[in-house]
Amino acid sequence: KTTTGSHFMKEAAARGERSVIYMFEESKATFRHRSKSIGVPIDEMTASGSLAIEEIEPLSVSPDEFAAQVREEVEERDARVVMLDGISGYRLSLRGADEDLVRELHALCRYLRNMGVTVILVDDVGTVTGEFTPTSSRISYLADNILFLRYIEVAGELRKAAGVLKKRASDFERTLREFEITNEGIVLGDPLTGLRG
Repeated sequence: KTTTGSHFMKEAAARGERSVIYMFEESKATFRHRSKSIGVPIDEMTASGSLAIEEIEPLSVSPDEFAAQVREEVEERDARVVMLDGISGYRLSLRGADEDLVRELHALCRYLRNMGVTVILVDDVGTVTGEFTPTSSRISYLADNILFLRYIEVAGELRKAAGVLKKRASDFERTLREFEITNEGIVLGDPLTGLRG
């Protein structure tokens, strides 16, 4: 999940856009290591100012304090891409019910969208294989696009697959594709066919 985000940030940097990643569930050191291992020049991006990585301790910041941090990045430092990794950690900072999560995320995403900022929300679902749910907290309505990464079982073997579940503005490919994470990045394979369930 985070490796996909770092590739997106790399592309944003190539366009001259500033990105900010708020890490609720992973340390900066782990993120840097994973990004470097797949060929993302994370140190160069942070040194040039095209990427900021903020490690957030979920229980130490309120939703209002976090929203103020995001507004400062957008309004004072011209961030054009904001990624929250992940929703489970953000939920901890709310210390409330799922309704609070949906309300706070709705407000934050609406603000960012109105400011012309691309928002990436990283969410984990509870199952590894089997029944599929797109998000853990009924937040899929917030997304213009939903890309999912999941494990599938094929002939007794776990394989990684990616697909598009939603693309609001246009049609999209509806096939699953196997993917690999290599030292040169993410490699998408041919569409997976003949699978059921």
